[in-house]
Amino acid sequence: MESDNKKMINEQMSNERTLLSWIRTGIGIMVFGFVIVKFSLFVNQLPASLFKDTDIPKNGFTIIIGIALVLTGALTIILSYWKYRRTYKRLQQGKYLYSTFLLTFLTIIIFLMSIIIITYIVIAAYPFNFSI
Repeated sequence: MESDNKKMINEQMSNERTLLSWIRTGIGIMVFGFVIVKFSLFVNQLPASLFKDTDIPKNGFTIIIGIALVLTGALTIILSYWKYRRTYKRLQQGKYLYSTFLLTFLTIIIFLMSIIIITYIVIAAYPFNFSI
């Protein structure tokens, strides 16, 4: 009986550590989005004399990317708490089933955000002339 109790405690503590890892990940994603927005605002406040030969970059799209990343981070935190609660209940019942839905969903969202950021950086760094 003592062994079963220790096993249950270890499983619950592991569940909590997983939640805290996901929260750290969500906060990291949110911080990255915040930095993107702040850097964009900073660049737009630089004097025009620094950009004599080029156009001053506009911040509209980077603000959208930054906000999307902050929302992705918040979504990560909310979904991780939901998964924590579900896992907690299942562990209490002794019916835990491993699921990769949350991992798959967040991986796809973060991957898509990465592609959007990479595309934006490439276009901003090398403006293409799409006219024929």
